[in-house]
Amino acid sequence: MDQSRALQRLAETMAGEICIAEDDPGAIMKRWRERFKISQKDLARHLGVSPSVISDYESGRRKSPRVETIRRFIEGLIEIDSASGGRIAMALEKLESPEIASDAILDIREFRTAISAQRLVESLQCRILTHRNLLSREIYGYTVLDSVKAIVTLTPQQLLRLYGGTTQRAAVLTNVSTGRSPMVAIKASQIGTSVAVKPAVAILQGVKELDPLAVRIADNIHLPLCVSELESEEELVRVIRTINP
Repeated sequence: MDQSRALQRLAETMAGEICIAEDDPGAIMKRWRERFKISQKDLARHLGVSPSVISDYESGRRKSPRVETIRRFIEGLIEIDSASGGRIAMALEKLESPEIASDAILDIREFRTAISAQRLVESLQCRILTHRNLLSREIYGYTVLDSVKAIVTLTPQQLLRLYGGTTQRAAVLTNVSTGRSPMVAIKASQIGTSVAVKPAVAILQGVKELDPLAVRIADNIHLPLCVSELESEEELVRVIRTINP
């Protein structure tokens, strides 16, 4: 798929989510803006409006944005991102793409509103190994992978997409032996890119003997690495599905 078609599909996804959210479209607009890591001030400047206009829509003080408003909002986010290389848009488009279908994916979910990574870590009974201070970051979803099945059934490109292209999401890996392979994959996704795109937090389950290299990689790329004390992947999936923003 060429880049223009990929961006068009991403824009269609964004517009669809905003339009469907009749009760609170502003919350969805805010979620997408934050996923692009663009401030209200920068977006307002690009669109030629006051920052209060963006704030009013996102807070719900202005109800039911018109189709033209939604279009300008989405185009503004993509244009600002494109001016800095388009890395965020590419990662988000890949994340929204339905082309990865595998029983290695145990669960995948988008939250309607953000939660802190800290809340997810606490719910999954995790030991925090690196960068505890970064767990205040907000996340909008997660992907739970069976690490063994992922290695067998997914291509390296798909693994990198799921591990490294998960902006403001949690990467949760079950049946992990040492933690080395998933952390090497995340590290590899950073090589040769102008903007680092990685999970907000990586959570490992089933660790038998943690490889010190996994911890060093996480520390080096400023990624919170946690190990869940939940005994089975079934229990982990059950617990994570109970989390409601």
